[in-house]
Amino acid sequence: MAKMVGLSRNLKLAWLNQVVELISKELTENEIKEKLNEYLGFEIGSPTNTRKTREILMYIWYYENAYTEKLRPVALQLIRKYPEYALSIHWCMMLAAYPVFMDMCKLIGKISEFQDEITLAQLKQKLFDEWGERTTLFHSIDKLISTQKEFGVLTCDKPGKYRINRQKISKSEVSSFMVYTMMNVDGSGYYSFQEINASTYLFPFEYQIEKESLLQDELFVMNNFGGELSIALKD
Repeated sequence: MAKMVGLSRNLKLAWLNQVVELISKELTENEIKEKLNEYLGFEIGSPTNTRKTREILMYIWYYENAYTEKLRPVALQLIRKYPEYALSIHWCMMLAAYPVFMDMCKLIGKISEFQDEITLAQLKQKLFDEWGERTTLFHSIDKLISTQKEFGVLTCDKPGKYRINRQKISKSEVSSFMVYTMMNVDGSGYYSFQEINASTYLFPFEYQIEKESLLQDELFVMNNFGGELSIALKD
């Protein structure tokens, strides 16, 4: 069965913040939808596009899947405590909600390890190889790029060519949550200390998790295989 693309509208950070604000008020699903329709309607003229954007926002923060159900309570606590790091927390919820966003982030992260410039042609080809050349994916890629430009993590110097704007994360709680999210959605089991501090999924963010923090964090378990430290999620 083909994977669902789903993320077909560009998003703004303010819109994601608005969803979190509404959820925090413990409104009903219909109340949240009504308020989002009103809020988005000021910027999006088409009722159809308003509805599509609303549903994407709801899927990230309100509707649940196996990942978002686990992550959302912690994400809500962190975004209230550290609103200055809202982007990194929204980023994690988008990774958990949309596989196409996760795959694009992984690709950009991998490409950036070898070159400073990311090209749209590279991304499209590699995502088409992974997902198949679907019209929905073609449309989604442009929206995902627009979203990341809107977030300020990608800058377009020339048409179809981008560079990454890194953002520093200095709160250990936020960094731990980012790594916890990555390990959940990636599902590879064990990771080296270097891998968790340079995840391709988290390519726009500069963060550092200390070994002492991992030892004290009940979310992780550390082992030593062949003299190399490895980290996994605690069952």
